Amino acid sequence: MVETQKKAKKAIVIGLDGADPMMVKKFMKEGKLPNLKKAKEFGVTTEDMSMHGVHPTITPPNWASLATGALPCTHGITCFWNHKIGEPLDKLSYGFNSQLCEAEFIWDSAAREGKKSIVFNYPTAWPPTEKDFTIYVDGTGIAVNSRALVDNERFYYCEEGNFAIQEIPHSADQSGTNCMVDGEVDERTFDIAGDENTAATSFPGGKMATILAEKRIEPNSAKVDICTTPIKQSEGWRIESLSAKEVILPINSGEQRRYGLIVAEDGEKYNKLQIYASKNGETPIGEVRNGEWSSWIFDNFKISGKNIPVAYKVKIMEMKDDGSKLDLYYARPVDLSNLKWFYPKEIGKELYENIGPMMHYSDCGDDDIQLDAQKQMYNWYADALKFLTSNNEWDLLYFHVHALDTANHLYQNKILEEHSKDHEKYLDILYKYYEISDDFVGEIMKIADEDTLVFIVSDHAGMSNEADCEMPALGDPWSVGGKVLEDLGYTVVKRENGKAEIDWEKTRAISQRSGYIYINLKGRDPQGVVHPEEYDSLVEKIIDDLYSYRDSGNGRRLIKLALNKKDMSILGLGGDHVGDVYFLFNPSWARVHGTSLTTDSYKNTSVGCLFMVSGPGIKKDQLINRHISIIDIVPTICHLTGISVPRHAEGAVLYQALED
Repeated sequence: MVETQKKAKKAIVIGLDGADPMMVKKFMKEGKLPNLKKAKEFGVTTEDMSMHGVHPTITPPNWASLATGALPCTHGITCFWNHKIGEPLDKLSYGFNSQLCEAEFIWDSAAREGKKSIVFNYPTAWPPTEKDFTIYVDGTGIAVNSRALVDNERFYYCEEGNFAIQEIPHSADQSGTNCMVDGEVDERTFDIAGDENTAATSFPGGKMATILAEKRIEPNSAKVDICTTPIKQSEGWRIESLSAKEVILPINSGEQRRYGLIVAEDGEKYNKLQIYASKNGETPIGEVRNGEWSSWIFDNFKISGKNIPVAYKVKIMEMKDDGSKLDLYYARPVDLSNLKWFYPKEIGKELYENIGPMMHYSDCGDDDIQLDAQKQMYNWYADALKFLTSNNEWDLLYFHVHALDTANHLYQNKILEEHSKDHEKYLDILYKYYEISDDFVGEIMKIADEDTLVFIVSDHAGMSNEADCEMPALGDPWSVGGKVLEDLGYTVVKRENGKAEIDWEKTRAISQRSGYIYINLKGRDPQGVVHPEEYDSLVEKIIDDLYSYRDSGNGRRLIKLALNKKDMSILGLGGDHVGDVYFLFNPSWARVHGTSLTTDSYKNTSVGCLFMVSGPGIKKDQLINRHISIIDIVPTICHLTGISVPRHAEGAVLYQALED
């Protein structure tokens, strides 16, 4: 155990998923991000404000390392999904689950000494691993209480006329991000998509369906329901509504309806929508003006024969002055009775009573709505964290927020001129996500007093790729298989009547998740065909073929690094949850993050992890010259707070950051 030098009474880890140290430095240089700038001036960072993450450079393994001080070969979480040697090669487990983590979390080691922790929206932290001294708020994914959402977000396109209501449901997301983790590991067998171009790329639970959308929404740009519904002159209302117009709004997956009155407050220009549970209602359950968001609308949904209390918001995107047209956005409702993802459950009830419902992020495809939703979500997070820390004893606060990573996946390439003529517009949008993150940090810093150690970190950043570098069907974190290995002859796919399945009797190797290739090994894998004596030569041949593989358009090599199982230990990978080959792309073919080295960068975007620390025992306004790893955070917290180092921690104390 590292000898402690206790200086701090408490510690906070502010996790900004996807924060790029290069972007933070750029915006600071432009005089922006005042709260992060202040944190830098009060503490320590490196010259480029970065530290090294673990591999793959993806969410679950990195947050697990930030909470255990251990490498993936030790904690065992090796991608967004996990695989265990000996299981079928198309069977994976959802990587956010704490039960997959084989290393001790810092809040568990703190609890051994009677110290109390708050773990908020922290990936890999759920189900609770310690129940006597720790408060948990979710941790099953990237946003709080996603599993309590009871309807999908929706656009209503309302126009004057006499036509039937038409509902177009969204395409189900089967990537695993909506999986539930409740006391047991969620396992999925991955099915093969039938399209010839992606026939060996598979997704959990079935094909990745096309978004069903029309009218103002580009195909595949959103995951929303679409409803077209007529506007008519109001009639049959209990209240007087002679000059108002009415619209019917299907909700709850179309199972129920709400009734809207479009009114003109000044008697001339229609500017407000009032929403009623029925035409017999005396008062609206919610109302909203043109261009604005509503307050929370408290409603009841009928689900499986039960009345469920829910809350949601709407926003009018456009309303014509004459009331003939209304475009309305409806945010995902949350089930207020579902306290499953809080521990203890009373915490959820307290937050709802004192802070109110939480907004969820949006996938609707509208830039303004998506940013607004993230901002409202961050405001709830800040208020919830301030409430929890004010009303509970705590020594350690660990949490993660995800808006920046979401923004990276939306805009990462669009911010470069080589990808978009509107690159300046998209860079400004990306900056606004950094701005709300900076505001959030400013609110959280109010929790910290002079005795509180504060780390501001990210698990990875987001890197743009080079235009005209075609992304190969290989290395997707939510897939098994890949057209590249099919083209190389290692994976064989049978196709009949538009359906496709892997021919395991002829398949010698298969790609899986971010960067892994598995030999279909006899005696190890249930459908294995490769004899053990062929293993070494086949691994060597696959690595050779990967290095030889070229982009079909520009003829350049895609693969930066390919390692066998023994050699991948230099990247902290190994054990029963990694493949027989691990590969990484050259930066020009970056998938934002995941199949890139943690040190990679392209045109002032990177995959590196943000690193800043301030508080008692830390130097002030200093840059330190050493390589810092994600696994160094936990030992340094323990050194300065006196918390016992978790049993499996492998990192080092950041002595260069400490005051003499």
